[in-house]
Amino acid sequence: MTVKEAVELLRKGFSYAKMTKYKEALAYYNKALSLDPNNPEAWYLRASLMIDTGRSKEALLDCEKALALDQNYAPAWSKKGLAYYNLEQFEEGLYASTRAASLNGNDVNAWYIKGVCLDELGRSDEAQEAYGKSLELEIILDIESEKKKVGR
Repeated sequence: MTVKEAVELLRKGFSYAKMTKYKEALAYYNKALSLDPNNPEAWYLRASLMIDTGRSKEALLDCEKALALDQNYAPAWSKKGLAYYNLEQFEEGLYASTRAASLNGNDVNAWYIKGVCLDELGRSDEAQEAYGKSLELEIILDIESEKKKVGR
């Protein structure tokens, strides 16, 4: 099997994950990773599945593997921030989500995770700024989505 086939397995896994068929999705992700362990997106996708199934510690490990391959892979930083938040490690979550937002300023989730971590750390004013940025981006994305629907 080739890297191209690994990408196809990731697509199938993603489709199953969207349908909340996590066991099937995990099987596809694992198969893709066995074929192409140097794909940061594959590690990120499996980390997402781990988060969705309440396995934040495992998600952190997968994020670390993705980031070892590409330190600037913003989605993995964002997912790492969420995993840390879920584990109530708010300083680490703040660091990871800030890094994600610095790499991709349009990452709604990174800004939101940054806000909740700041809130948990008692830094309400800074949290409100992060929430505001998250909301602003979400509104912009919604408007762009609506424009596409009406063909503009």
